[in-house]
Amino acid sequence: QDDELSYALGKQGGTRKKLERSSEAVVQYVGHTAFFSGARPVRKRAREYIKWLFEQLEGPVYVEGWEDRDDCTVVDIPADCIGYITGARRAALGSIEEEWGVLM
Repeated sequence: QDDELSYALGKQGGTRKKLERSSEAVVQYVGHTAFFSGARPVRKRAREYIKWLFEQLEGPVYVEGWEDRDDCTVVDIPADCIGYITGARRAALGSIEEEWGVLM
């Protein structure tokens, strides 16, 4: 569980801050419990985003019903471009997330 908490926090709280920015909810951890604050829709979105975050540890994440959501966009990336898109140690992807306030 400590590994999962570290992952959810991220380096210097970066992952937690990305969850907050993308969901528009306040996200805090007390021990091994996550607390979400804000209006019901943003709390729900934060819970979904953290669930997807942990699902990424197991493999690719498929968002059921993404077509009907206003907070999801699916982009098909050719296999030979994935390394370029993500960058070394995910740096390029991380900078896009930071700039646009999204999770990818």
